[in-house]
Amino acid sequence: MEKKVTPFAGQSSFAKEISSLVQTLSGNNASVLLIGERGTGKRLIAQHIHYSAAGNLGYFFEINCRSFTEAQILGAFETVSRLIAYDQKITLFVCFADRLTITLQNAFLELIKKVTEKNLNFRIISSVEKPLEEAVKAGAFLSDLYCRLNSVVLNILPLRQRKEDILPIAQSYLESFSKKSGFDFTSYSEGAKEALVSHFWQGNADELINAVQRAFIVGEPPVISETDLGLAEAGLSSAVNETVDGMGEDKSLKTAIDSFKKEYLTKILEENDWNQTKTAAVLGIQRTYVIRLMNELHIRRQ
Repeated sequence: MEKKVTPFAGQSSFAKEISSLVQTLSGNNASVLLIGERGTGKRLIAQHIHYSAAGNLGYFFEINCRSFTEAQILGAFETVSRLIAYDQKITLFVCFADRLTITLQNAFLELIKKVTEKNLNFRIISSVEKPLEEAVKAGAFLSDLYCRLNSVVLNILPLRQRKEDILPIAQSYLESFSKKSGFDFTSYSEGAKEALVSHFWQGNADELINAVQRAFIVGEPPVISETDLGLAEAGLSSAVNETVDGMGEDKSLKTAIDSFKKEYLTKILEENDWNQTKTAAVLGIQRTYVIRLMNELHIRRQ
């Protein structure tokens, strides 16, 4: 039976580029390294690459290095090794690959060498939240394995950096949940749409899925309202708690605002490799104002 995968919805240039790359990658067995924050859809992209090529055939194995034990990971490697003899498409998706111990990295490398020698129809897709170069330099990740995994590198942008994709993705989940649940939700109110687009989405697509699922529980069909999503309450509570926890004795409003500004601006600067022009574009302000805030809040690159 053919595996059904929810489309990687979106209207941004990034989404269109990913869709195009998926089609290109499905036509070969190049190893792919996906880099992006948790919840950005790395698993979904891996599935798309596999099933676009395999159709009704092939095996898609997923190893979660954050939750699997060492014995489970070694067992999965052994299972894949046994299946190599069969003439079917095999995709091994290793998520949180940077969590592999050196022992497991060596086992992974041996598996890759074994497959390469036999020139079989086998693909490896790995995912990490941060680039691996620093781990390689520190000796925490094998350079030989890294070279084998990064034939093609895709940097997956977080939702807050591709806001034009938020509503299409939210609509695709609404339609999917409606079919599965039998609740006839058809659309979002204008207030809900504004809330979806303006939310920070720290948890990316995972957080978006939770918000839509919540709306299905508390809302009334056919339209999802802003309050059904629960975004204002969740976002405000999280931001306030984090800010207050770091304030110490001084809990004045000015100190709270400055603290939040500093944390927020620092995070956006880090996401854009401290490029002030890109940071200004993400924040929707002038570059000169970014510089002014950095000076006022004593923000310096570490």
